[in-house]
Amino acid sequence: MKKNVLALSIAAMIGGLGFAGAASAAVLPGGAGLTAATATELVLSEGGVGHMLLVPYYNVQNGNMTVLHVVNTDTVNGKAVKVRFRGAANSDDVMDFQVYMSPGDVWTAAVTADPATGVAQVQSADATCTIPALGNNTPQLFTTGRLDSISAPYKTDTVKANGTREGYVEIFNMADIPAPVAPATASDLYTLVKHVNQVAPCSTTTGAAELWAIAGQNYTAEADAAAAGFDTPTGGLMGDWYIINVPETTTFSGAATAVVAESAPGVSGRGNFVHFPQIDTAVGSPAIDAFTADPLLRSAPEDVAGAAYAGPALAAGFYDLPDMSTPYTAGNTTDPLIQAAKLTSALAVTSVTNQYANDESISAKTDWVFSMPTRRYSVAANYEAVTATAGATDTNVEYRLFSNLGGLVNAATARATQDEWFFAANTPIATDGSGNICVIADGQRFWDREETTAGSTTPGPVFSPRVPGRVANVALCGETSVLVFKDTGNSVLAASVARSTMTNGTYTNGWGVVQTGNTVGAPGANVTQQGLPLMGASFIKLTNPQAAPGLSGTYGITWPHRFTR
Repeated sequence: MKKNVLALSIAAMIGGLGFAGAASAAVLPGGAGLTAATATELVLSEGGVGHMLLVPYYNVQNGNMTVLHVVNTDTVNGKAVKVRFRGAANSDDVMDFQVYMSPGDVWTAAVTADPATGVAQVQSADATCTIPALGNNTPQLFTTGRLDSISAPYKTDTVKANGTREGYVEIFNMADIPAPVAPATASDLYTLVKHVNQVAPCSTTTGAAELWAIAGQNYTAEADAAAAGFDTPTGGLMGDWYIINVPETTTFSGAATAVVAESAPGVSGRGNFVHFPQIDTAVGSPAIDAFTADPLLRSAPEDVAGAAYAGPALAAGFYDLPDMSTPYTAGNTTDPLIQAAKLTSALAVTSVTNQYANDESISAKTDWVFSMPTRRYSVAANYEAVTATAGATDTNVEYRLFSNLGGLVNAATARATQDEWFFAANTPIATDGSGNICVIADGQRFWDREETTAGSTTPGPVFSPRVPGRVANVALCGETSVLVFKDTGNSVLAASVARSTMTNGTYTNGWGVVQTGNTVGAPGANVTQQGLPLMGASFIKLTNPQAAPGLSGTYGITWPHRFTR
């Protein structure tokens, strides 16, 4: 392989500069050079280890820093991993790159806000290699390029910078990197990523060029991918996160939600090979339709009226791939809508339950985070449809674009042209000028710690801003929305991208449930609850007034949401 490094490097560079124009791409199922994919279903991993990881929330507001840990629990195979940060408003890509992990490796990174621009930035001191290289503790700014209309900007730089400071993270195993069978060379992929004395050889200048020469290629033939040192992905990823605020001496933490690709119930399988080069060469349309369900990238998504939109609204580059909808299970290499439907179904819940506390004696505050990581693959905000003088409104039929995941064809449910989870009637646009797409909960009810409740027919708490005509129900406006209990200031997380504030209606402390059944069916008829693909947690902050002088008395509690399915 070493004799091909120079030629491969030149080819990768030409592709990366965009000289080659739109290029072909492929999802490879194995069996013709790679090990055949065996996984047929996507399920939540009860053990927290899987092929895909979802971090429900990152936040760098008001001095917050978010730290990520990704663990390769596979002690035999290296992993080619995609990491993508998406903004809280409408799931726009604000940063993505690839990580090449050694067997048994741990990759860590921190996200902060750039003090000069306010834009989020990521940095790592980890010896694990990335493409592009992050550098040793060198901050890399997120991008705001997809947070607005390219042809007619209508958001200020300050608003766009804020849009990078909250969101969620997608992490997934694109391919395995098995140990070479017969003799390894200096350019062998496994040898490049396998740590030697706690350092990956690909972290050197020469090693980085050799890694790029291999990983920067677009593999459309299995024999070529296998010869380069790749194989189909077997999972084994585990992740953790924490949000820390040093000045306020507060930390919140949790485990990433893991999705495992199973070949049989309880049996982790192999997925399709979904490695794509991290280059800006155009994938082309309609070729992109085989690789993503993202309505903004597809050639003919549907608008609010159900008519085909002459897409794509955004030109896709190879760096956009793979995403969570790229076909991953055996028997499917060209239909991302099936993949998106499987993943959404795996995450869908019909209710969310958690606790809250607002005791004044301990300065308690509570924020609930609701993250919908697959909403992007059903509905997305098309910023090209608005201008600086006309913001996003429900009258603009081309602002919300939909991918039809093969849902219920039943005119009585207003879902004839959309899918089971997100459709025109249940995704109104927030009226606060943010352009955030909302989803309406079926209802909510709160109790105190002594069983007291307002009752199921009595109006409950009101969160604002709210959607007109939906006063009684919580509106989850934004992809990663934060519901704040009572506090109109910074509250717990200082969230501002997709925030609602409850101004009245609950008790000092207790618990509550938000119904997310997403009910299907005409009134009086049999109904079906499709649920919503939700995850998140309750973030509670409190202070010990009896703490001795000079000692920290501020504490953070993170309680994951409990669900029904």
